[in-house]
Amino acid sequence: METYSVDIKKDEEGYLGRECPECEKYFKIKPGTGIPDFADCYCPYCKKFAPQDHFWTKQQIEYAQSVVLNKVSGDILKMMKKVETKPKRNQFISIGITVKGNPTPITYYSEKELEEKVECKNCTLQYAIYGTFGYCPDCAAHNSQQIAEANFDLIIKILDLAKDASPDVKVKLIENGLEDCISVFDGFARERCCKQYPKLSFQNIYSAKQKLDESGINIPEGLNNSEWSFVVKQFQKRHLLAHKMGVVDEDYIKKTNGDHKQLGKKVSITETDVTTLIIHLKVIVSNISKHVERS
Repeated sequence: METYSVDIKKDEEGYLGRECPECEKYFKIKPGTGIPDFADCYCPYCKKFAPQDHFWTKQQIEYAQSVVLNKVSGDILKMMKKVETKPKRNQFISIGITVKGNPTPITYYSEKELEEKVECKNCTLQYAIYGTFGYCPDCAAHNSQQIAEANFDLIIKILDLAKDASPDVKVKLIENGLEDCISVFDGFARERCCKQYPKLSFQNIYSAKQKLDESGINIPEGLNNSEWSFVVKQFQKRHLLAHKMGVVDEDYIKKTNGDHKQLGKKVSITETDVTTLIIHLKVIVSNISKHVERS
């Protein structure tokens, strides 16, 4: 039996489309990055493990089949062309053979655009997925901590823009920075803990700590009491921004041991507050990643 080799082309950025044989979700990898000569693959969504040749997309298979049919049908047409004959003149009966037709057309396709491009810190594979979080197709490392840290770093870059902004824009950028870094942390922690603690919210970090304490997980490990109290206070500031237009109320004063003179005034948030919070949250993110396995 004759065999055919078909080249499956990468997209303009060097990514190759993949499709999980289990959940049928689409992702891309960049060949040449990651583990050298890695023969098997993980699905970044469901963690299905199978040989690389199980991850061809339906479009790639259809394209490969059409290339082979194009080749075979083209060869058959060429062979039949060789037996073409024209009717002979001046004969009572003369039969001619004419071969018409074209090779089976090739079904072309293009790779899809995906939302998140990641370079795995563990094995350096470059891959692209829908959504934000996923497993590395090479080494199966989950990218939740890496994504969180990258977003924290982006917030710090945005805060740098506040230095040259007008006073009102500067205040808004700093407030947004505080809300954004807590949203990043909440998104990371929910994703990391969704199997063990599916209903746990991390926007109330004090309650989340108490819940995880029950499992022997000390999320502020490495932070002293003062640093932990600072983290809790910043989360309370975010609560004021989200629900009270940033105005200090009795609940905030009670939970932060604040000064009653601040009651009814706008809460104060500085760039240092946000950058220091990010430093402490990176410690907490590392602790959660270490103690909560995302499987």
